[in-house]
Amino acid sequence: MTDELIRTVHLTKVYGVGETAVRALDDVNLSVARGELVAVMGPSGCGKSTLLNLLGALDRPTSGEVWVAGENLARLKNVDTFRAKTVGFVFQLHNLLPTLTALENVEVPMQGHLSAGKRRTRAKELLALVGLADRGAALPNQLSGGQRQRVAVARALANGPALLLADEPTGSLDSQSGDEILALLADLNQTQGTTILIVTHDRRVAQATQRIVRMSDGRIISDHRLADPLEEDLRALADSRLGQAILGRNGATLQHLRAEEQMALQRLLERWARGG
Repeated sequence: MTDELIRTVHLTKVYGVGETAVRALDDVNLSVARGELVAVMGPSGCGKSTLLNLLGALDRPTSGEVWVAGENLARLKNVDTFRAKTVGFVFQLHNLLPTLTALENVEVPMQGHLSAGKRRTRAKELLALVGLADRGAALPNQLSGGQRQRVAVARALANGPALLLADEPTGSLDSQSGDEILALLADLNQTQGTTILIVTHDRRVAQATQRIVRMSDGRIISDHRLADPLEEDLRALADSRLGQAILGRNGATLQHLRAEEQMALQRLLERWARGG
């Protein structure tokens, strides 16, 4: 892939030993180019958060390789410097320091990298970028959930990282605030060129990105770029239990559709399954 930012090679992560061992990641090969906005999607326990932790150098693989921005993470001389300058993190819970203002929270990652004046200027610029130019003096408990997450995004961008990793960034928000955060991330991707990888179990969140990588049982089971909304809806229907029942797969059955409804849907899904 041209101008590759992320590459994993036969990436495997096993927790525990013997019969109780859990294979959280199993031979994962993934490539992400600079400037992509990617969702890693799957149910709880599928390995997506483990993958995020390995990409952010928060954990080490059992075997395989992780490359980010040209660095083999197994050979990093200073992991803290890598995290501070190359990767920004946004989590489901904003994790803001409650006794610091929004502006001060954004300044925290810049400690030791910029002078006090430059930190303050950069923090103000980032709060303006996320739409909170007038809320710099507010404490976290004076902000809404969506505003706190915006501050968290600004903080993640503090040192101009090449990669932004977001773990369920809308999981604790209402639908409107969640949509606003997704729109913000998409805008940052377009206007700043930031490569963003979002971990989610929510198809609606995944469909706000450019590419969806689906995981199950520690493996990547599909990887596709998003097309038009109708095609994505058909993909979702085909993957659902209803779709599987209509297609007569995996032992699923239909009980409540009339015969003519079943036939119409079956023809539609079969056409999709054949590639149009």
